Amino acid sequence: MKTVQSTFRKLIGSPDEFALEERIFHSVCLLTILVMAFNVVSSFVMGLPETGWICLALFLTGFYIYYLTRIRSKFVLALTLAGCVLMVLFSVNYFYSAGMVGSSLLSFSITLFLLLITAPARHSLFWVAFNMLVVLGLLTVEYLHPELIVEKHQDRLTHTLDLALTYLVTVVFLYFGTLFFTRAYKRERKRVEERSVVLERLNEEKNKLFSIVSHDLQSPLASVQHYLEVLKEIELEADDRKMIETQLMDGVNYTQEMLYNLLSWSTTQMSGTKVSLTMVNVSSCLQPIMAIFKPLLDNKAIRQDFRVDLTLHVLADHAMLQLIVRNLVGNAIKFTPTGGSITVETTRLEKTCLITVKDTGLGIPDEEKSRIFSLKAQPTYGTNKEKGVGLGLFLCKEYAEAQNGKLWYESTEGVGTTFYLELPLGV
Repeated sequence: MKTVQSTFRKLIGSPDEFALEERIFHSVCLLTILVMAFNVVSSFVMGLPETGWICLALFLTGFYIYYLTRIRSKFVLALTLAGCVLMVLFSVNYFYSAGMVGSSLLSFSITLFLLLITAPARHSLFWVAFNMLVVLGLLTVEYLHPELIVEKHQDRLTHTLDLALTYLVTVVFLYFGTLFFTRAYKRERKRVEERSVVLERLNEEKNKLFSIVSHDLQSPLASVQHYLEVLKEIELEADDRKMIETQLMDGVNYTQEMLYNLLSWSTTQMSGTKVSLTMVNVSSCLQPIMAIFKPLLDNKAIRQDFRVDLTLHVLADHAMLQLIVRNLVGNAIKFTPTGGSITVETTRLEKTCLITVKDTGLGIPDEEKSRIFSLKAQPTYGTNKEKGVGLGLFLCKEYAEAQNGKLWYESTEGVGTTFYLELPLGV
């Protein structure tokens, strides 16, 4: 059953290639081909050769129209051709199948139904008017010239079977057409809902980006400007100068971190996450990060414990790994009070490496834990009023998964936080 469904989906085309109306039209073409093949046989068996030849013409036309719309992607042309050919052939058949008491009027009804569910909305009124004009014209011709109608049914039984088969074909078309249309509509609605979720997320990211740029970037630059103005007009004492310079250094460090994360995030959004997995020595990758943060560690008198296996290698992207650990260590420093400690260590597991960044800081409040890895996380202030960026952990989570890794944490408010980064071992 799954094989049949898979083949049918391939025949009608994927939603990425064709619109809903086009896929419905493809399915109608396929159903028409099957039904006409059956009608060709049944018409000749019942002694209706003219109807049989017309069904054969419809069978061959169905193949060509399917080729035109599915392979050549000329949907409107194929639909127009199909509608006109059906009207002409059913009009001819009308005179050879007992006219108004025959089965042709049912054929016109199902034709209109199929055209209405597949044609663009702007063409619907045309097909309704065209169908009515043809049918009313045929009824008028028969009323004025009844001698033109040829009774080809051999007996009452043949006439009844013809009507019954046409009715059954109409019911089959109505059932499968409605069923496919309903299912396709539900799938299309689901796709729209999924896209809406993605668009909502992108909109949140955009709002977050503008929030960061408009608020967080202005503050450090304004502080630098204000300090330069003060230096120009007032001679500061050495202690005051050192205090202001320390504050400015913190602001510049924060701005630099924010811009680096922002650049990484914007690059990911524009060109997608590009990962270059190579053999990375964990110790060599992480030591420069600890060296960068040494002045901040010394400024807050934070003890650092760097316990990393010198021989340990992971399969990772060097730049992404550094960005993740730099954010984790930077956050640990922000939220660890003076005299606290930070531990960075590695553990070799069976097939993976576990990198742990542990601090004795403030911990994560319970109300923030559910959104800590999302762009809904609010920037917070560290123990020395250092402002968190609010973008780093979102990037860390995304980049960890891009490297076939995992990132999670354990935190107790007032005790500290431990982040775990698990990556595949390098072979």
